[in-house]
Amino acid sequence: GVDRLQPSAFSATKLAGDQALMARDLDWVILRPSVVLGRPAFGASALFRGLAALPLLPVMPSTGRLQVVQLDDVIATVLHFLRPDSASSIALDLAGPEALPMSKVVGLYRCWLGSRPAGEFTLPGSVAAGLYRIGDATALLGWRPPMRSNAAKEIVRGAVGDPHPWIAATGIQPSSLEAALKLNPATVQERWFARLYFVKPAIFTILPFFWIMTGVISLTTGWRRGVDLLVGTAIGPLAEPAVIAGALADMAVGALIAWRPTSRLGLFGAIAVALFYAIAGTMLRPELWNEPLGPFLKILPIIVLHFVALAVLEER
Repeated sequence: GVDRLQPSAFSATKLAGDQALMARDLDWVILRPSVVLGRPAFGASALFRGLAALPLLPVMPSTGRLQVVQLDDVIATVLHFLRPDSASSIALDLAGPEALPMSKVVGLYRCWLGSRPAGEFTLPGSVAAGLYRIGDATALLGWRPPMRSNAAKEIVRGAVGDPHPWIAATGIQPSSLEAALKLNPATVQERWFARLYFVKPAIFTILPFFWIMTGVISLTTGWRRGVDLLVGTAIGPLAEPAVIAGALADMAVGALIAWRPTSRLGLFGAIAVALFYAIAGTMLRPELWNEPLGPFLKILPIIVLHFVALAVLEER
């Protein structure tokens, strides 16, 4: 629908690209797919699976309808136009046969995952706007959240189109979402992915917060307590520099995890730092293993959580 309405810079640049191509003396073909869904869990396919796994479905206000198109149909169309005898100088909307509300799309995925229908609630506009702003801020750190300001504008318009010219030009009959899901039943790997979808951002929010705040506390309100723990040990004379070094290491690890290009390095760094604390602490203050609050025992689940983060880090 970028040829009809451009609510965001995303749509405007797509239209500009179309116009630049059509102005050239080439055998061009422009395909304008709506929301593409398929077996690979990425982008919209991943988001809908994650939403389908929630116990309650949050509905964004003022969402348009979606004529989702299957990835296999898009691939078949591309292969069709790669044939030497195919038409050229043609622009087609690739849209599915049904215009569905987003809640219906999520409901079909929920049924596919083997879950009962979920209750729905509409997010207040202010909450939705706040989530989009959080997405914009997260994108500045190199992450690719699906909820950003561009998405907010696009979701109001929806993604609909007329599939009949596409069908007439190629002979391809687009599959409905329900039919496509029935052809590929969900297995345990799809259920795992869906349930972990929103756990992942929670992990990559809490880990940087944990490490950075640990460093901040060590340099502020927890300074005296940290120094006192090291006084009387083998490194007593270096207690203050050791606390400073540990605090700076914690904050550096947290910053590395938060910045997407360095997240993997930060996670390995965090594991190394945590192991160092466990070994050094055992040598200097072994009695802390018997503390009721378990300051050393807690290092073990923290390390495991970092391995979980490494396992779910990649998006493709």
